[in-house]
Amino acid sequence: MRMVYLVNGISPSMFPTPCSLIIKKIDLNTAVQVLKNGFQSAIGHQSTAEVLSKLLNINVPTNRVAIKADYGDMLIVFTLNARPPEGKVLDVSEIEKIGYDLYSVIVWNEEWDKYVV
Repeated sequence: MRMVYLVNGISPSMFPTPCSLIIKKIDLNTAVQVLKNGFQSAIGHQSTAEVLSKLLNINVPTNRVAIKADYGDMLIVFTLNARPPEGKVLDVSEIEKIGYDLYSVIVWNEEWDKYVV
């Protein structure tokens, strides 16, 4: 079964090798639809979890873990459009002012390419 993670950044160490990543920008409603079926939070800061809970209208627990995604897993990635000042904790209105994007990332096994028509 595919795992869905909610994260606020990605790193190559999160993924198996070799793999390809299928990255697609998504809107808030799409993120909610994916996450409502269950997810593992990898949001490490309480303030970010609180803001995401408000934006998504779902409970996003704080969970400071290093994830290791597998083939077929999906990550919903939350990114700000600008870096806040050092130590600044943003609320929902400040995040909406700065702007943010959401992306779906699917971990693709390159061996699967032969099955794509």
